[in-house]
Amino acid sequence: MVKKFIVTAVALVFTLAASAQAAVRGSEAEQGSIPSFWKNVVIEFNVGAGTGHDGMSPLEIGGNLGYRFIPRMYAFVHGGCLYGLYDKEHGRRYTKSATLAGGLGYTLFRVDNIDVDLRASAGGSVGNADWKHNVYDAGLAFRIGGTGRIKVNVGVGYRHMTSRTAGIGAYNGFYGTIGVGF
Repeated sequence: MVKKFIVTAVALVFTLAASAQAAVRGSEAEQGSIPSFWKNVVIEFNVGAGTGHDGMSPLEIGGNLGYRFIPRMYAFVHGGCLYGLYDKEHGRRYTKSATLAGGLGYTLFRVDNIDVDLRASAGGSVGNADWKHNVYDAGLAFRIGGTGRIKVNVGVGYRHMTSRTAGIGAYNGFYGTIGVGF
């Protein structure tokens, strides 16, 4: 189910991106300028950590690749390496998983050099993961930086992970991220 969702989301992103790009080119060609495809691409690298819940403390290193198909809205694909310290009956164990998700972001407002985005994503573990799970995120991202291409990203949100691994329960908690984006 999650794989079908991710494949459908990625196909939808590329379809919307292609149609939006064609529409923008058509409207700006009348004005005499052709926009760069890369102006609408969203690239981010980040590190995130979540609050502990039922003995699980997650840490994720990941990135987002997306496209703004209208000025304030974008779709993105998230990939990351999720590490979890699982403490059950004082026996510590580390788990690792590769996570793949798809999501949408919307820029709520811009103040000076700060963009505030609302984001939501859904995905799951892929490959031979120690901790098989489905993940659902909702949060705010603050993109801080000038008119240049590099921005500092700080995010806060809520994450729910449904575990499909025996002995590891579902995770619910708040998380924070920090990283850079282009």
